[in-house]
Amino acid sequence: MANDKKGKKTSNVVPLPNLPARLLEKGMASLKAKHYKESLSCFLQLLELDPGHPQGHLGVVLSLIELGQLQEAKTRAERMLKQGIGEYFDVLQIYLSILIQLSEYETVVSVVEAVLGEHQLPAAQAESFYQLLHFSRKMAEDPEPGVDFTPEPAEDRKQEIETLRSMLTSSEIHNQWIAMQQLSYMDPEETLSVYREFLANEEGHPGIKTMALNYLKSKNVEETVTLHKFGQMYSISIQELHDVYEEPFNLEVKKEVEDRLEQENPTLSQFALTIWWDYILAIYPQVPEPADQFFWSHALQCAAGQLSGMDACEELQSDIEIHPETLKKAVDQLLDIERFTFGPNKF
Repeated sequence: MANDKKGKKTSNVVPLPNLPARLLEKGMASLKAKHYKESLSCFLQLLELDPGHPQGHLGVVLSLIELGQLQEAKTRAERMLKQGIGEYFDVLQIYLSILIQLSEYETVVSVVEAVLGEHQLPAAQAESFYQLLHFSRKMAEDPEPGVDFTPEPAEDRKQEIETLRSMLTSSEIHNQWIAMQQLSYMDPEETLSVYREFLANEEGHPGIKTMALNYLKSKNVEETVTLHKFGQMYSISIQELHDVYEEPFNLEVKKEVEDRLEQENPTLSQFALTIWWDYILAIYPQVPEPADQFFWSHALQCAAGQLSGMDACEELQSDIEIHPETLKKAVDQLLDIERFTFGPNKF
């Protein structure tokens, strides 16, 4: 009888309405706000409710990566591939990036060889995998380029730099990221031409270009380079670059968003700020226009609401004296850059 009562009590437990969707939304917002422990908790709770939820599994893997728990992230990504959870090539790219961070280049080689042997890939995608294969074979032979100070033969060094140069022209963001990471181990005097070429390339990812600019500044490189972002060309003096996180106007927008949203909806506030920093880093070193923190705080609230499945725009129309079309243009700009910079591999 006690067991029957216990069973009846358990069967009467009703989950909160739309709880999986709420956990997914909160997990995504926490992940983008760099609150990785919180995002991991949300995604794990989501998987308790829906064990096969692909975005829940992917969220757990990404949170573990950011927390530095690479072995657990690797195990879960492997399981996703074997069980067919999520988009295969998106999960594969994340899995390969984990292997590279773990310096497991021989495994990368075997996995990429298997993929190339089993799948008929489009030419551009196949080329990016061949580039990754070449790079990983090289790294498997010489796994610690930044630690071993033994002089490398000039021809080998030249070949490695050319491989990284080629990877930076790939349409795959993860290839560009890997190449930029490896270039950071090398003397900038040897690789400056690669940076110049990448920064001027119309196709390079804007976030990776920001990484390149910050790296060159950190190495005190005194150069003026040509930068191509979003269809525009700029001449940039490396030493005159500003710190995006200390720019007064960027901080004014941050404060305005927090003042408006932090108490009422902290999750939306975090999401809006993440969109803001993604936007700032994407357009860097250009600055947002107009220089009006109230305008941008409203645009960010609207953009964060749309990405969260909320209609946060209509209620703003009577709250501010901004023409709807002007606000919509700014919101569209934020959303376009957010979708591009956040990348196809994350949700």
